[in-house]
Amino acid sequence: MSEAKEGRKSLSKTVALIAICAALYAAAAAATSPIPTPWGVGHFRPGVIVPALFALISTPLVAGTGAAIGTFMASFILATFGLSNPALSLVSGVPGNLVGFYLLGWLLSKGRTWRSFVSSSIVSLFVGNFIAATGVTAYFSFVVPTWAAWTINEKLLTILGLTLFWMVTMIPFVVALVPPLYRGIAPIVSERFATAVRSEVFGNDKPRDLLYNSVMIFLLFVAIYVGVVMTPFGDAIFSKVIRPEYIFWVKNLFIIAGGTVLAFGLTASFFMGKKLSPESIGRRI
Repeated sequence: MSEAKEGRKSLSKTVALIAICAALYAAAAAATSPIPTPWGVGHFRPGVIVPALFALISTPLVAGTGAAIGTFMASFILATFGLSNPALSLVSGVPGNLVGFYLLGWLLSKGRTWRSFVSSSIVSLFVGNFIAATGVTAYFSFVVPTWAAWTINEKLLTILGLTLFWMVTMIPFVVALVPPLYRGIAPIVSERFATAVRSEVFGNDKPRDLLYNSVMIFLLFVAIYVGVVMTPFGDAIFSKVIRPEYIFWVKNLFIIAGGTVLAFGLTASFFMGKKLSPESIGRRI
């Protein structure tokens, strides 16, 4: 009987965490919804720090489900202002957020270090945004004649362009803001939802490994930046934008995203070298 009660208690706390994650994400997404992508579809979404934080402090189920419900709630609310489309959200944002943040939570369950957090965030954001971009392109190819007339190559390049845009606008916020938020919020959530969160803390980071990881990711973004700025590839992925004035700034976001990761690695490895606890990193970044 006691085990059944504990099971129901754990389930209720999991549901509560999902609801909190969804509500906070919906509010954060709605706040920046007026800022569009260069393609005129989708939104600027720094609010992904919410499900990313829940991927750290809770389980893959909480992060993925909360993100999926939250993005649909935001879309449903914004539809009343003509800023979103719930049907489009169901085939793009919902599956993209569900898979992306479930994957982030799952990857972090395999290695609880700040190095794994940075790498896992980049992988998960790419996968989730690729799914969302594919859904957007498929949806508009069926309902918008101009999109339907595009060639396969144009559609694939648009998918890649949307994926990269969302990824590089999300990474600086996730890497810069989630660690200090984790430091402040994790103890509170752990105390109130103990049976539904992860009890283990971050640890076993080696300063050299974290710095090496950050440098490699920075160089990856530099390489992508060179590709989109100095080769025809960059022009190709932005060939279908309806706001060409945004292109210059979007291209430079690759350097900003890479620089944010590098700054995190330098700062975190410095404090680790001073033999501070991993939890102290969030307090000082």
